[in-house]
Amino acid sequence: MPGNDPTGKVLVLGSDFKNYRSCLTIIRSFGRHGLEVHVGWCSDDVALSSKYVARVHDIPSYSPTDDSWKEKLISIVQAENLDLVVPVNEQASTPLETHRSDFGKLDAIYLLNEQAYDVVFDKFKTNELASALGIRIPKGKRVSGEDQTENILSEFNFPIVLKPKVSFSLDNLRIKNYVYKAYNKKEFSSCLKLLLNSGDVLVQENFVGIGVGIEFLASQGNLLHAFQHQRVHEPLMGGGSSYRKSVPLHPELLTATDKLLKALDYTGVGMAEFKVNFKTKDWVFLEINGRFWGSLPLAVSAGSDFPYFLYQLMVKKKQQFPQTYKTGLYCRNTIRDFEWIIKNIGADKSDPSRNTLPNRQVAREIFNILAFREKNDTWVIDDIKPGFIELKHFLSLMFDKIRLAILSYSPIRWLRTYKARLALRKARTILFVCFGNIYRSPFAKYYAQTVLSGSLKINSSGYHNRSGRVCHQKAIDVAHEFGIDLKHHRSSVITEDMVKKADIVLTFDKQNRNILIAKFPFARKKIYYLGIISYRGAVIIDDPVDSNIYTVREIFKTIKRAIDSFKNEK
Repeated sequence: MPGNDPTGKVLVLGSDFKNYRSCLTIIRSFGRHGLEVHVGWCSDDVALSSKYVARVHDIPSYSPTDDSWKEKLISIVQAENLDLVVPVNEQASTPLETHRSDFGKLDAIYLLNEQAYDVVFDKFKTNELASALGIRIPKGKRVSGEDQTENILSEFNFPIVLKPKVSFSLDNLRIKNYVYKAYNKKEFSSCLKLLLNSGDVLVQENFVGIGVGIEFLASQGNLLHAFQHQRVHEPLMGGGSSYRKSVPLHPELLTATDKLLKALDYTGVGMAEFKVNFKTKDWVFLEINGRFWGSLPLAVSAGSDFPYFLYQLMVKKKQQFPQTYKTGLYCRNTIRDFEWIIKNIGADKSDPSRNTLPNRQVAREIFNILAFREKNDTWVIDDIKPGFIELKHFLSLMFDKIRLAILSYSPIRWLRTYKARLALRKARTILFVCFGNIYRSPFAKYYAQTVLSGSLKINSSGYHNRSGRVCHQKAIDVAHEFGIDLKHHRSSVITEDMVKKADIVLTFDKQNRNILIAKFPFARKKIYYLGIISYRGAVIIDDPVDSNIYTVREIFKTIKRAIDSFKNEK
């Protein structure tokens, strides 16, 4: 059992992003050592259900024009006499780092030194430092405008990786700037145009290899503890892993990490990301995560207890830490890995750049569980409630997928499709409705206008409470790939009159349909899913808001297929 420190009190700031479990793992790490764990800026029901959460603070969201968040945070630190305040993600750390001068007298708030923060949260500066230190990096180029496209395409082979300067910007902490991989000119142009909205773009060659992370604790540039994980299941188009294993430290990667930490005079935790081609023995450095990372549950399970190590370093001023950890241990994020397995089953496995695995190899991973060498990001014996809440989410996800699969491939689908197409064939006025009227419904409207009969009156709307909003840039750019112009679209709020005038109302997901039926019960019989119009394919067309450009493209393809399946009927 971990040793207790009953006098300590910590505040964990932030939520787990898209089912990662670093926040939950940090809470558990502190709690297991007897620390009183307070939580703020957390909306994740899984993390909040941990038995180690002693108190939840209501702290206003960050605002550049309202200091109430700052005032509340300072008052909590002082009133609670906190020993340590730990931001768990960039949405939490960015406001703190940016306003560091306002927290100057509060030693409890964990911040990187200014130089380290300035470099590791800027992909251009990180690459420049690595290059200056002689560390191998992918071939790359800084792009500041679309007029450089032809030069880039003549210099780089597809697929081409495009990276934003920063993942999150202070003016919009809710929206992540994703890294993209483009496989053709059209994709490259869309990705580049989107990323240029947040600043210059780093374009790099695609290095084929396995993702590897050197996770570390450092003090004034001195490496105090290191742990290495290797990705087993990587997202097919990039992103965080859902299944990984602990492996021995790679001497060359460790040396590269040590050089970076010394140059930055780094104090705190982080992870240096690499890609390794184990066939050629070649490798490249990608970036440093100057915060806690998604695969943290594996490190803690293997004995590298980074959250508590950080507490010991920052509060107890400890400098000596264990130098070993358990290797050959696997750790799985259940929900994210389920989604990965589904995508991997039908993926093109001939392209090594897509990070796929043979289905037989994936099936054999069951033996890791049987051999007791696999852990789980959420399920642990000493804190079971978060596991049950995640299980509830997982079963709901499974049930929806099974129900939709039955609906998609059973005679019921044929009957419902026949009924929906009959209603559409009789309609003279069509109304597409989604939540915000800035992604799915406007694309469906304008695409339908291009392929369906000109005698049809086609409209779109949403039930978001504000009208006049423009489409997100991702929607505009991807729609352009399909020949649809969304630049001039402005959202509208659905009214009873709109519904009454429509002969058929086409929605996209379960929430859309349920809300419309609740608001306009008289229209129940003329509300259908757009996806049911086609005899095959997805019935539910999910909301791509806050998703990456790949998801938006797939959603628009699904909408197009549904409308195309009917276009010859009119």
